[in-house]
Amino acid sequence: MDTNSFKNRIDNIDFKEIKHKAHYYLTRNHYSTLLIHLGLMGVLVAFILYAFFYIYLPNTTNHDITIRVPDLNEMTIKEVDDFLKTRDLRYEIADTSYDPKYAPLTVLQQNPKTNFPVKLNRKIYLTINSETPPKTRIPNIIDLPYTSATTQLKNVKLKVGKKEYVTNNATNSILKIAIKGKEYTKSDLEKGVYIPQGSPVDLFIASGSNNNGFKMLNMIGRFGEDAKLELEGSGITVEIHYQKAEGKEAGTVISQRPAAGTKIVVGQTAELWIVSSL
Repeated sequence: MDTNSFKNRIDNIDFKEIKHKAHYYLTRNHYSTLLIHLGLMGVLVAFILYAFFYIYLPNTTNHDITIRVPDLNEMTIKEVDDFLKTRDLRYEIADTSYDPKYAPLTVLQQNPKTNFPVKLNRKIYLTINSETPPKTRIPNIIDLPYTSATTQLKNVKLKVGKKEYVTNNATNSILKIAIKGKEYTKSDLEKGVYIPQGSPVDLFIASGSNNNGFKMLNMIGRFGEDAKLELEGSGITVEIHYQKAEGKEAGTVISQRPAAGTKIVVGQTAELWIVSSL
């Protein structure tokens, strides 16, 4: 089709007539007019929905962009604040707890977890270590064996402090305790003594009537935790050292001091060398 032919057809279109017919069909009092209006409204709504979900939202929420949540555990709040600023993430302190193993205001838990995929600017909810440790009641450990007493102290987040052995027939039993130099008896603990979690509790332990000692057992080849519990149950303080050892099972004892058969007394320290897992 040449240019002149196309121009002639355009010139022959009666735009006034088209405008008149459009006005007639859109304004006449007839049910078809209603259908036309509803159709136009439907097209308009469909366009708005399409633009909102497929154009506006992807451009404003980074629909296809995700990042992995970093590991914030054991970071301080100051470190978290500096760390997340450069990673397009936010945080909120959702709860506080207390663990004496960590410094105050240290992250204990996070949600979402580490490596979870999230969108940019996602908020991470944190549980942090309280600045002020809550108080806990000291369990009544008087007359209990040393191993049972230390387990109960750890269960209420208290530490084992200094250990002093006292000549007494009740071998390896707790005779009394002390907090910051103040001694407490069984009757005191029955009434209830409350101290901050993480506090050290000094123990006075019965060493037996004469404490003549016994021969050191052979711990080589045994699992370190089992050996430690057995020695501590006999009133021996245990120091653990970890080292690499090719061909040896991780967690087993490969050396000890004093050597097996050596005389050792209650209150003495024994050292165990254990195969590390790394």
